[in-house]
Amino acid sequence: MTKDTWFDAFFRAVTSSPEFKTAAEKDYIWDFKKWLQEMEQNIKNASKISDTFNDTFNTPEAREIWENYTYTPYMNKTEDNPEKEPALDIQYFENKNPATFWFNGVAWMNELKENLKESFIKPLKFKFLVQKLEQETKNDNTIEQWNKSEIDKIQENKNELYKQIHEAYKKFNVSIPTGLLFYGPPGTWKTFITKKLAEELWAWLIKKSVWEFGSSYIHQTSQNIKKFFEWAKKASEKWPIILFLDEIDSLVSKRTNNIDANKAEEVSQFLQEFNALEDAPNLIVIAATNRPDHLDSAILRSWRFDKKIYIWAPDFIARKELFQIHIEKVNRPHKDIDYDKLALLTDWYVSADIEAICDEVSRDASDSILDLANLIEDKDINLSNIKDKLSSSVITMELLEKAISETTSSIKYTDMSIYEEWLKEEQKETVRV
Repeated sequence: MTKDTWFDAFFRAVTSSPEFKTAAEKDYIWDFKKWLQEMEQNIKNASKISDTFNDTFNTPEAREIWENYTYTPYMNKTEDNPEKEPALDIQYFENKNPATFWFNGVAWMNELKENLKESFIKPLKFKFLVQKLEQETKNDNTIEQWNKSEIDKIQENKNELYKQIHEAYKKFNVSIPTGLLFYGPPGTWKTFITKKLAEELWAWLIKKSVWEFGSSYIHQTSQNIKKFFEWAKKASEKWPIILFLDEIDSLVSKRTNNIDANKAEEVSQFLQEFNALEDAPNLIVIAATNRPDHLDSAILRSWRFDKKIYIWAPDFIARKELFQIHIEKVNRPHKDIDYDKLALLTDWYVSADIEAICDEVSRDASDSILDLANLIEDKDINLSNIKDKLSSSVITMELLEKAISETTSSIKYTDMSIYEEWLKEEQKETVRV
């Protein structure tokens, strides 16, 4: 046992004296009485506030509002209080320029266009048309008889024939692909072709880079995938939607022995959501990848991304048409353009490269126009000279050749054997364009 110090002995002697005990008890009783008095006064104040509040707000109008008010705590979310649906990035298309709308804006690629039109666009457009007619007929049933008599009988007969044709077509049980995979080198217009496909179908488009599903929280990525598909399916109830998933290989990569449990769960969740698309007949999924060899084989089987399209670098005719699309069809001012020479100079250039070249040249050609705007306020300026310079501000071969010389092909350093080897393995089910 530790020996007491001199301070311990001193403290014990002081606190055990009769004088200390009397002083301590006196102070404690005084403090307790003071506390009771303050508490009593606070109760009186609270009662006074309550009476004032009651007299002021206890009116018939206030009671009615309170009876109709329902309070739901924010932190206590249940199935009856679902998370608010976010605003999906849905694109709607308008035919502002027929020369570039639909597949008119896709250079060459006739094999791709015909393949998509026959196996995808034609049956889907017909299916959406019949669905629209059935919905209109359902709405017409609520119209008064005297209104029905005003319906155009010729159009009514056409609609009935459409439905009969659809019933005959359904008997053959022909499956329409609900999943397409576009693969190929970067910059070959996989996203652009998807947009044009949506225009052909008059469908809405939702673009999503799958890395956006990612989360640092366990299981949250899987939840993000599930919620996104739920929201997309709900939106497709209003109108046909193409759901475009870019960089699909970053999400549905091969499951190997080295893959972690969370990644395997995410792949499984995506496959599960894809299998459930039969409940959303108006939702078509198109995915794009630069690395098809990284994809899990399960996503490529039948009824998923069973239709695969290899989008190659544009050939001579395609490159020529690309320049025409980005210069002539969009009505950019130009003069004496040799499109054959441009196509020769851009061998191995992809669609994105040619689009970038045309954009850069347009920017250079329009710079002089911006300079003219600063001269208008000059008192000595000759207005006729401005008009002459305006007419001379055009895209020329000189500008185009200069831009081509300064632009490197996007696939110059790409290992093209990746696509050739994968194409051989998938030759039976792949369309090469």
